[in-house]
Amino acid sequence: MSLAAQSVLFFRVYREVTLALYTTLVEELCSSPGLPYQFAATLEDIGQGFMKLADRVNGELERRSLLDREVEAEHTVEAKIEAFLARTFVTHRDPLSNMPGEAANAGLDWALVEQALKIALTMTHDLPVVQPS
Repeated sequence: MSLAAQSVLFFRVYREVTLALYTTLVEELCSSPGLPYQFAATLEDIGQGFMKLADRVNGELERRSLLDREVEAEHTVEAKIEAFLARTFVTHRDPLSNMPGEAANAGLDWALVEQALKIALTMTHDLPVVQPS
């Protein structure tokens, strides 16, 4: 796997795993009595840093005249994964309820199963990577 493909995979998994973790941390902080005043500003600074990185990548794609090759949002790997998960979780609302005895009581949480499946699918589906001309 090329460095570019590894980098793309890292950021895709980072988005799926880390943003969920950050959401939990922020929810916990918001419900605590000691919420820091400048916390939102810090999060905004982090977001702006990522926007600058995205602008850098888009600038390079534009410089290489590759922005017109971009895939429509509904045809991306991520959109297809979301559609698959939506169909799966609508069709099989709670597959754990059909499991016998101990398996049904194994402490599995359907939301965690969905998140794990999304991460696994994200890690196993390649995104297109611009190849040198």
